[in-house]
Amino acid sequence: MTSTTARALPGFLSAEVAADPDAFYRRLRAEDPVHWDDGYQGYLISKHADVGFAYRNPLFSTQNYEVSLQPVFGRSMLQMDGAEHSRKKALVTPYFRGKGLEKWAPVIARNVATILDRSVTSASEHIVRGFRPGDTVDLLADFGYYLPVYVITDMLGLPHSDYDRFFDWYSRHVAFLGNLARDPEIDERGRRATKELWEYLAPVVEDRRSHLGEDLISGLITAEIDGERLDDLEILTHVTQLLNAGSETTGKALASMFAYLLRERELFEEVREDRAQVVPAISETLRISPPSQMNGRKTTQDVDLHGAHLPAGTLVMLLMASANRDEDRFHDPDTFDFHRPDLDHTKTFSAAGDTFAFGSGRHFCLGAMLAKSELEMAANVLLDRFPDMRLADGFTPRWAGLKMRSVDRLTVTL
Repeated sequence: MTSTTARALPGFLSAEVAADPDAFYRRLRAEDPVHWDDGYQGYLISKHADVGFAYRNPLFSTQNYEVSLQPVFGRSMLQMDGAEHSRKKALVTPYFRGKGLEKWAPVIARNVATILDRSVTSASEHIVRGFRPGDTVDLLADFGYYLPVYVITDMLGLPHSDYDRFFDWYSRHVAFLGNLARDPEIDERGRRATKELWEYLAPVVEDRRSHLGEDLISGLITAEIDGERLDDLEILTHVTQLLNAGSETTGKALASMFAYLLRERELFEEVREDRAQVVPAISETLRISPPSQMNGRKTTQDVDLHGAHLPAGTLVMLLMASANRDEDRFHDPDTFDFHRPDLDHTKTFSAAGDTFAFGSGRHFCLGAMLAKSELEMAANVLLDRFPDMRLADGFTPRWAGLKMRSVDRLTVTL
């Protein structure tokens, strides 16, 4: 199953790849674009055109989520197809588009201010203080991790005071999703996190059925199309999915963007002075360093791709991070350039986009526009309040992770 030229490629799950996945992806694209990996027991698809083809082709299904996702999310919309997927998506889409999305803008603004001002105790282990010019902070840990969790819990009508519990649950879920080597301890911790989260949420959902509010849980309870509603298990599944998808990716994208901007001071100053460049900077960050680097699929029928024969039932990994740096699609793809003419930034947050940070096709991320709102508002507030922000003396940003990847910390002087 492995081509002659690819025999020297390191294993996908090796320490060598984890240390520098982009170097590995460059070799995949050049030597074996549809590459069988023994450790993963599936194919790695690395070219932009092929990843796009697989995302949009129903022969590449999300049936793999029965093993990689369902144990911690429940049977979610992500693994549904056809009419079932369309019905369930229609029930929740209004809360993330148009007027439904506009409703959450004040929630985002309020939470940005809460974190920066530290007007309330944000978590038991976090110091109650404001962010002040001249302070040295970890922008990822002290801001990036807090904002999306605060926003999504606020949307759900859940208390900020339980931040530590939410952070712990989604951290164990993220570890489960990234457990490509199938470590049994990580698997068990992820499953236990779901049990604890659902025990926490079940009485909340029951109470909301009797005391509806303006929150998203109440919205999920009352959502109805042609007489169809979500049952309690489906609501728990949606909330779990929202907590994970919204929390991990948004904070890491924000930190990575500021890392790129601050590494080259003139880029930070350009965006600070011209706020029309904020969205392009976000878009380019999501191209060059998407927080979620890959998505799995399973073939439903035999497929031939780049000379490789993939029998029905074959696992494949769509390497979004590799596709986003494909030399055949993007000029100078390893350079952070939010002025690049070969990327339409206005489409990044839609299924018509040319990068894959939010996936593509029928399972394009429902929360893409919410993520855009959070990232844009947070970036503008940080630029307003801390126009002299710089990397802390002696600090160099370092990217880490395989399935989920971003700077591991971002120490800045405000």
